[in-house]
Amino acid sequence: MLTRMITFMGKMDNRNPKSAHSNQRTGQKQFSVISLLLLAVIAIHPVFYSCGDKAIGADGTVIAEFEWNGKQHITLEEMQQEISELPEYKQRQYQDKEGLETYMLLMAESRLILNLARDQGLNEDPEILKKVQDYLHELMVKKITAQEIDDKLALNEQDHLEYYEAHKEDYVRPEQVRLMCITLTDKVRADETYAQITGGRDIAEVAQELSDKGELVGPGANPASPGDTDYISRESFPAGTEPFLDAAFAAEIGAMHDGVIEVDVQGQMYYMMFRKDEARDAYQKPFDEEDVRRNVERKVEREKRQALMDEWIRQLRERAEVKTYIDRIPEAPSEEEAAEDEPKAEETPAEGEPEE
Repeated sequence: MLTRMITFMGKMDNRNPKSAHSNQRTGQKQFSVISLLLLAVIAIHPVFYSCGDKAIGADGTVIAEFEWNGKQHITLEEMQQEISELPEYKQRQYQDKEGLETYMLLMAESRLILNLARDQGLNEDPEILKKVQDYLHELMVKKITAQEIDDKLALNEQDHLEYYEAHKEDYVRPEQVRLMCITLTDKVRADETYAQITGGRDIAEVAQELSDKGELVGPGANPASPGDTDYISRESFPAGTEPFLDAAFAAEIGAMHDGVIEVDVQGQMYYMMFRKDEARDAYQKPFDEEDVRRNVERKVEREKRQALMDEWIRQLRERAEVKTYIDRIPEAPSEEEAAEDEPKAEETPAEGEPEE
């Protein structure tokens, strides 16, 4: 047991049971002091009972004890309570006897370090107290918000259906087409390629060759299926591609578009040729589709929560008779004023000129 206790000193890593356990490092020098203190405690006071020994007191079954400004204990019940508050994946690490022994040692390490920190007055450190106060306020706000908003948030199927009916246009799959498309950035290369296809070569075969050479870009450039754009809509591509999209939606299925289409996207020219393989009309997605229902439920909950929050805050403001004095807030300086306030760099003498 002593060997294990020594081994576990210094292993305050992500296995540690509480965030407080993992945030108490104070540097290598202090760590060595803690190790020596712990060894001294173990040498003088055998703190861990053997499997057959139990000391049951008013606070529970003592599984570890040490001297530090008086006798201090760790009980089985305390350990079990701490473990029960961990995430489930961490709890699984401490299910068997070996895992429980590990956690017991980590608890002992943590308490020893905390005692040392208290002895050094860190429990009165202003920076630490400020963070504690900030965290306390955060927890209080979360708690009261949960009581006033989350606990009162009641939604039903009718709420979801009403939202869906009011926003049906948001759940329409637009008209789409599927193409066998070749997109290049070199006009000469594009004209040569188009000539090959109109001369009898299959566009899919040509797309595969160009993909193997790394020449394909844009629509149809997926190396897993060269030339295949999958289903695309008019919203699939950026401004500048309208000539290509207009042609794609107007083309006959199975037909090769006549000529190479040139498009300009943010100053970059692209040269495109395609065969239209499939098309499908716009489609109203029903509420019962899984992705639709999930999206509706999420949006309804967000809207209802925000409505409750707004009403709650309004009532608080009225109750407190909140007054604001916007005129007392100074205007932000203009860019010109800000530039004038900036310290000017000292002028450096021109090269060859003597400094005064």
